[in-house]
Amino acid sequence: MTSIGGLDVAFGARMQVVRTNVLCLALANTGLANATTVPKFILNTYKEGLKGTVIEPDFLYIYEVAQINASSGYTTAAVMDGLFNQDNSGDGTADTTALEVNGVLRDIRQTPLAVNSAFADTTAAHAVFSTATPLHTYDNIQGNLALESVLSLSAMGLADATADLTAGVFSDAADADADAESGIFPQAVQALAFKDVYDNAMATTGGNLNAGSKYTGMHKGPFTVNLTKALQQLETGAGIATGAAAATVDAYTASTTFGTMANDLSSDAGIISMTSFAKVV
Repeated sequence: MTSIGGLDVAFGARMQVVRTNVLCLALANTGLANATTVPKFILNTYKEGLKGTVIEPDFLYIYEVAQINASSGYTTAAVMDGLFNQDNSGDGTADTTALEVNGVLRDIRQTPLAVNSAFADTTAAHAVFSTATPLHTYDNIQGNLALESVLSLSAMGLADATADLTAGVFSDAADADADAESGIFPQAVQALAFKDVYDNAMATTGGNLNAGSKYTGMHKGPFTVNLTKALQQLETGAGIATGAAAATVDAYTASTTFGTMANDLSSDAGIISMTSFAKVV
């Protein structure tokens, strides 16, 4: 038996406390065209600038401002294809569509618990800027870290030289809807993940229990979480209302400094941080 954060865990080393930090960047127009390099430059720069701190980002999610129920932040589907589609066989045809590429996140609704902890074994279609991206189905996502429980969830807006924690961020004072209230977010994220497990248990692609079968083909997991509710409250509370100009972001290079990015993206970016209890599978 081992102790994790003062909690005795009989499963020993298979149980882990995992912190997942997602840097979210809102774009105002057009979408990102230079997706093969720019997202990597942004994430690497923020990781290096915040290296070793509790807010060092694991993932970067790029989306259209005010379209947080999932939208492509990239100009065309072909741009997303070039970033996320993987030709593992080398035959010129995509074999799989990645959930994330070196930390660049495809969709906030399917966020792995850690970089390289989850993957899809099929391809999925992409979308033009501002259009919702089709998701992978639950049974096509595999992984090595399965969610046991969401312990906490927090967020902050990034306003250049300061971090923005206005009344609306995870506070019920400025909530747009009744279920976006202080303290409910860990439970909401966990419930959505567990709902996927039950839905799969009833589906023909999973346990098919609704048809009278026994527990035979159910898919394990969940290996990803849906952070849409957190992003919704982050955008509303921290005042991410305009979004960064796509042309500005597209011009970033490997030599663009953290200070320049922080200034350009002021009040157009934020960090969501989730702490969860996970099982190594």
